[in-house]
Amino acid sequence: MNHPFRSPRPPAEAERLREVFAEAAYDVTPSAVPLTAIEREGRRRRRRRRSAVLGAACGALLVPLAVVVLRDGAAGGPGERVKTPAASAGTTSPSPSAPTGKVRVVTPGERVQVAPGIKIWLTEDGKHWLEPGVPDAQFRSVSDGNLDMSKPGVSLQESGQDGSYFLSGIFHGKGEPARVEVVTTAGDRNGTALTLAGKPGWGVWYLRTKVPDSATSASGMTTVTKRVTVYDAAGGVIASQEFAP
Repeated sequence: MNHPFRSPRPPAEAERLREVFAEAAYDVTPSAVPLTAIEREGRRRRRRRRSAVLGAACGALLVPLAVVVLRDGAAGGPGERVKTPAASAGTTSPSPSAPTGKVRVVTPGERVQVAPGIKIWLTEDGKHWLEPGVPDAQFRSVSDGNLDMSKPGVSLQESGQDGSYFLSGIFHGKGEPARVEVVTTAGDRNGTALTLAGKPGWGVWYLRTKVPDSATSASGMTTVTKRVTVYDAAGGVIASQEFAP
C-alpha cells in the first residue's frame, strides 16, 4: 500500500548525487601539514616549562638563606641595629720619631719627637727643644758666638730622673755624619743625629738611655756622659768631645 503523501525517489537520481559528491571530494587538495611551526611551538612550550621549574627551585633555595640572615640579624636583640665597627683613626705626631742609632735630614722647623714628651727641631740659627715640666721651648744657638764653630766640637745638655736620662747637644765640624757614639757611665751607646739639608756644618745629636744608680754619683753632680764622637761614612771623626774625667 502506497502512502498518499510520499512518492518514492527514483534510484537513478540517488546514484547521480553520489557521483557528484565523490567528484567534488576528489577535486579538494589537502594543504601541507605545518611541521616547522609545530616543532617551533613545541620547543617554546618546553622552554617555558623549564623556566618555570628553575624559578621554583631557586625560590625554594632562597627561602632558607633568608631565614638564616634573619636569624643572624636577630642576634643583636629587638630594636637594635648591628653595625660593623668603623676603623679607628690613628693619631699622628707632627713628625715620626727618628729611630735610635740613625742619621736623619730634617727641614727647618720640623718637630721630631725623640722621646716621650720631648721634641727637637732645627732652624738655621740653632737647636730648639721641649721637655716635660718646662713650659717654654729651650734654645741653643750656633750663631751667637757661644760655640766656636771654626773648629770641631760637641756640646752637651743632660736631663733625667729615676734612672732614665735624655742626653743631647750640638756637634759641628766638616763632613756628613753617619754614626754617633756616646760613652756613658753605664757603657757605650749609639746616638741619633739630626741635620739640615745642604751641609750646614753642624747638627744635633741625642740619646735616651737607662743608667743604674750604681753608675751615677750619689750627689748627682757628676755627668753620666763621658764622651761623644760623631763619625762620617768612612769612619773618620767629624767631632769628638770628652765630658767626664
